[in-house]
Amino acid sequence: MYPVTVESESLDRLLDPADPALRVRVLTDLLGRKEDDPDVVAARDAIPEQPWVKATLAAHNGDGTWGRGFYHKYDGTSWVLLHLSEVGAPMDLEPIRTGVQRLIEIARPVVEMTGARAVPFRGLKDGVYWKHPIACLTAHMALVLIRAGLAEHAVTRAALNLCRHRFQPDLGFGCFVMDDSLLPACVMTVPKVLKAFLALPTNLRTPEDQAMIRGMVHLLKRFHLFEYVPRDANEWRAWARTATPAQRREAKLRWIAAGRLEPRRPKEGWLRLSFPHSYNSDLLEVLLLLGEADGSRDEAVDAGLEILRAKRGPHGMWKMTGGLNGKMHADLDRKGRESPWITYRALLAFKRFGKLALPSAD
Repeated sequence: MYPVTVESESLDRLLDPADPALRVRVLTDLLGRKEDDPDVVAARDAIPEQPWVKATLAAHNGDGTWGRGFYHKYDGTSWVLLHLSEVGAPMDLEPIRTGVQRLIEIARPVVEMTGARAVPFRGLKDGVYWKHPIACLTAHMALVLIRAGLAEHAVTRAALNLCRHRFQPDLGFGCFVMDDSLLPACVMTVPKVLKAFLALPTNLRTPEDQAMIRGMVHLLKRFHLFEYVPRDANEWRAWARTATPAQRREAKLRWIAAGRLEPRRPKEGWLRLSFPHSYNSDLLEVLLLLGEADGSRDEAVDAGLEILRAKRGPHGMWKMTGGLNGKMHADLDRKGRESPWITYRALLAFKRFGKLALPSAD
């Protein structure tokens, strides 16, 4: 595989001072500038005035919350804190700091759960969740806490414990939402949990953390990064709409036993590139995580990189073809147009696999 080259014109566009949050990422992640470099420091200081960050912070309710509910898609507190951390907003800004403190205060101990939802968590004594006991949301909140410098906090560790408890090697994550799916476990959650574990400083990762990372990397590669949808998923959904929960549970076991999961087909939504993300992921996020995990290439990774390369436009940029436009407090990039953020992320993916050629410093 030959490297992806970056033209000076494209790089200049990514370094536009109008988006200091992106400028920090490009300077440090792509160009290798140090954190104390004057250009990096100046750009980081300007992040609160970046239009998307400024609008999102201004929407703060004043009490550590945003939007119309904690998990309201995609203007609620959980999503806002995640997305602010994704673009690199300073975690010590007052609204964010207040929101992080609120996260700690409202974390729910798993041992206090009752009813059917509590059954999968029997035996887990040290675990917490927010709003819904699902690994994707729990991993997102753990990620926010880690990025806020709280990797060693008891709540952060308890959140990661819940994710670890629900992981099913070679399948995905257990989740009550999957009761209505032909899939035995959730694969969409894997990149979300992997991101949280990779955010842990390496010196704080336990052997169990390392094992989780290896298991999730293996799972993503097993499904060729984005090919995990069961063969008969559409037929299942059409049938399941008219069935009772009990009928679905019984039929699901029969369908799986009959081999109706195979062969797997692509998750088409993962080929629509977006940033920041919803509960879903995309191929680019998966490649970034695999590159961060170990940077090792194989047939699946190379195929994913070639798909990503093919999506590059004639001006050296990538378009945002998915995204949450109109659903957040402000839009970061324009759907259907060349996206500096998607382009930066794509270039970083190639760099993590040793396949990026930057313009000469001359």
